[in-house]
Amino acid sequence: MKNNQIKDIHLEGVKVSTTFCGIKKTPYNEDDLLLVEFDKSCSIAGVFTKSLTSSAPVNQCKSNLNLAEPATVRAIVVNSGNANAFTGKLGEEAVFKISKYLSKKLNSNINEIYTASTGVIGEQLDTNKIINSFKLMTSCETQSWLQAAHAIKTTDTFPKVAVRTCKIDGVEIDIVGIAKGSGMIAPDMATMLGFIFTNANLHADVLQRLLSRANETTFNSITVDSDTSTSDTVLLTATRKANHKLISKYSDIRLKEFKITLSSLMLELAKLIIKDGEGASKFITINVTGAITKKSAKKIALSIANSPLVKTAIAGEDANWGRIIMAIGKSGERADRDKIKIYIGDELVTNKGMIHKNYSEARATKHLKQHEINLSVDVGVGKCCGKVYTCDLTHKYIKINADYRS
Repeated sequence: MKNNQIKDIHLEGVKVSTTFCGIKKTPYNEDDLLLVEFDKSCSIAGVFTKSLTSSAPVNQCKSNLNLAEPATVRAIVVNSGNANAFTGKLGEEAVFKISKYLSKKLNSNINEIYTASTGVIGEQLDTNKIINSFKLMTSCETQSWLQAAHAIKTTDTFPKVAVRTCKIDGVEIDIVGIAKGSGMIAPDMATMLGFIFTNANLHADVLQRLLSRANETTFNSITVDSDTSTSDTVLLTATRKANHKLISKYSDIRLKEFKITLSSLMLELAKLIIKDGEGASKFITINVTGAITKKSAKKIALSIANSPLVKTAIAGEDANWGRIIMAIGKSGERADRDKIKIYIGDELVTNKGMIHKNYSEARATKHLKQHEINLSVDVGVGKCCGKVYTCDLTHKYIKINADYRS
């Protein structure tokens, strides 16, 4: 497995174009539209928000995946600045208009066009700006994934790109992924937006299982502010250009290295989202062990990660471990009070139902002054574990979100 430089990844049969079409409000005319085109039908899989107020693009992508067997794609369109969510029938018509235009241009089925939008909720999407921009866009000869990642940002402070290579049957396989996300991050099946591309020769059914499995410990294990977006979407596409035999079963032993590599790439992107959390100054890893089930461990970890009191204490570098105890208790999951062990970094805080006799608040506070924080909790009732990634909550988070539409 190799983590390459971004410039080393070029996927045959993929065209990447970006432009400023005027949807995102920016004083510098930064790109706000991304178009990824494939020279032939490719395999595709997706995971999406479970929000009951999901956006028109999310609904369209889910419909496309359900309509085709196997699911295929010819183009992915992403705009930033407008979520096209809670826009009623007009929102659905906007997605249809964009898809119809591209399907005619590419001579493809309309169900092979996938769209995603991110930005303000409740405002109608101006499709004329997008379609007029399509007519002016040309593919990037350098296939700039960094430029693509820039085009899908909203409150992000930096573009998020990850690349990997591995092998299937001795053939080199490339994987590249881009993502966006900074706030409204508590994914329930995905992150804000994520797009992953590979040249591997994989059936769509295999892609779906690969994505769903890897998603659980990556994008679905991060939280910035406990808010799940209306637009959460992750799409995984395989061009099938690699010169190895088609893999049509998830259990195929030839997938072993690819599975590890894909999960590694997705975890890198997920962590970049947390590191770019709105107003964040700390990257926090919460590891829960001794739980009755994996699901229980993760729920406890998320209870700690989503607690405003825990997050603000860490922002203030205050070793107020009582807030962690509170968060464990409010999770509703099984825990043995007298067996709970809490560690701040390497410092054991609690043992046998009370503060540990050798606990040093000075040592715990020293750890909290670092940029990367580790909290470990053993709840003493089982052998299962779970890990979640989050960030602290600062004054800057309030300012960013108070001024978001200003």
